Amino acid sequence: MKKLITIALITSLLTACNSSTNEKKIGIIVPLEHKAMNEIVAGFTETLQKQSTEKLIFKIENAQGDMNLQRAIISQMKNDNYALIVPIGTSTTQMTASMIHDKPIVSLATTMSEQERQQMKNCNIDVVHDEISSQQLIDFIHVIYPNISHITLIHSTSDKIFPEVKNAVNYAKKYNIEVTPKMISTLNDLPTTANSIQDNTQAILVLKDSLVVSGITTLEKIAEKQHIPLITSDQGSVQDGAGIALGVHEKQIGIDGATLASKVLTQKKSCVLPMVNMTNLTIFVNQSSLQKENQSLDTIQTLASKLHYPIEMVDANENKK
Repeated sequence: MKKLITIALITSLLTACNSSTNEKKIGIIVPLEHKAMNEIVAGFTETLQKQSTEKLIFKIENAQGDMNLQRAIISQMKNDNYALIVPIGTSTTQMTASMIHDKPIVSLATTMSEQERQQMKNCNIDVVHDEISSQQLIDFIHVIYPNISHITLIHSTSDKIFPEVKNAVNYAKKYNIEVTPKMISTLNDLPTTANSIQDNTQAILVLKDSLVVSGITTLEKIAEKQHIPLITSDQGSVQDGAGIALGVHEKQIGIDGATLASKVLTQKKSCVLPMVNMTNLTIFVNQSSLQKENQSLDTIQTLASKLHYPIEMVDANENKK
């Protein structure tokens, strides 16, 4: 089990003689560690460090996909002297917002709407979105794989995922595509579920779903075995072996979140800044995985040009620690 990682980041504008009275502690809650989460955290901590003129201590907690552990982490941060709480993901944000009402929260990579935020009794949250709609993903798949008619969608039991799965199933009918959802409750369920994917499946789809993404290598093995594409929604999963994704640069989520956090800490006000939307989508490609899946990169590049999204080749070994 991973322990609390404490990173003390001191900006260059401070000297050793400064007292600790200006020290600010920032708590970051990661629901489940994987490459995309690491990129978000790195973008956030590096940027906020540069923007701050005070001593910052970042405490990063990994809930390891355990809701009870996540609740305990949030409770500890609630009762400790934190200047800012930073949950990553929708479910983590929802739990944090329900438990912490007297500290500012900057939520990263969440689906919370402005309407939901304004309905809070004591609004103390600012938000960076990064969600890609199911409709965008289905449109993307139909363009780059126009002959696909059967997709298997692997998803978790996360509350925020179910509406997206339903939307994907219904919207795909527009293109005469059948989407078959398969659900896992824990990461241990993934190998059995992956091996039960039907032979007539022409693609495997993964949404913005931390639990499933953390086991992406298991799905890639099935994709390679069946010679079908594994299509995801984040850059990190492609770095970890998926063939192709439509998503945003995860580190940019953290960078934009840090800029938002800097304003919150300076103004000492929450819930007054506009929500930040990540709108610059990129097609991420792992060429090695595509070859193993028996997919043509040239064909994908030609068809993807219709969408006017930039294509970025991703090194599977990039950022490995």
